[in-house]
Order: sequence, then structure tokens, then C-alpha cells
Amino acid sequence: MIEEILINYINFIRHFETLLKTKYKQDINPCSFSRTFFERKGNIEGIEYWFHGSGCTAEKDGVIYAYDITVDEIKFSQWKFSELIRTHPDYQKLNYTPEFIEYELYQLINKGILDWVIIEGIEGKDFGCVFMSYRVLLEVFN
Repeated sequence: MIEEILINYINFIRHFETLLKTKYKQDINPCSFSRTFFERKGNIEGIEYWFHGSGCTAEKDGVIYAYDITVDEIKFSQWKFSELIRTHPDYQKLNYTPEFIEYELYQLINKGILDWVIIEGIEGKDFGCVFMSYRVLLEVFN
């Protein structure tokens, strides 16, 4: 079921980005042009959105889709993915624990659908914490 939820998550994000690209006649990811062509917070076809840092949070009918993006690669943390499950009326009934979600996302790494996000340190600086973040490798599912 996690793979199905991931497919729906990716499809929603890509649909949302297509809406913005079409509206603003751009062929690059909206995160790249949100500062110059439109407000970083708004509404498009019933989707409330706000861009932040390297990502975006979109909300439709109370369901939260939060993600980060680099060029055209979707990245997300376990927490962001869990927010989708927590706020989606069908998925929240599944009562998935964070440990189960983590395990299932790891299985998608083994299948070559996801990979870990590797965060490089800034020279001379260490990170004080580690986040479980994933990046989508494969958007076409069999």
C-alpha cells in the first residue's frame, strides 16, 4: 500500500507543478521561478500552496503534500510523507506507525524506486542531526 500511496503522492505533485507551469507559461520546475513570476503563497484550482526554502507544501481538501525539489527531483522526509498519510481520509484509517512507514520506504529503496538523500556538509561544519530523507528515482511504476 505504501507504494500506491507514493504513486498518488508523486502524481499529485507533478499535476500541481503542471498547473503552475501552464498558468505561468514556464517549462521549468515552479520552485525555480516562484520568486519571479508569482507569489510564493497562493491557490490554484483548489490547491492552497506555499513555497519555502527548497520545497513546497500544497494542501487540497485538508490533505497535505509537502516536498522538496532540486531541479526536477522530488525529495521528502519520512515526516513529510507521514503527513500525507495522517491527513488523507483513506490513508489515515490504515493506522501506520512511523516504524512501519520507515520499513516500507526502505523496501522501495531496495526496489530502486527511492534512494537516500545525501546531505553534504559545509566545509568545517558538522551537522547536529540526521534526517531520514528520500529522493524519487523512478516515477514510472510497473
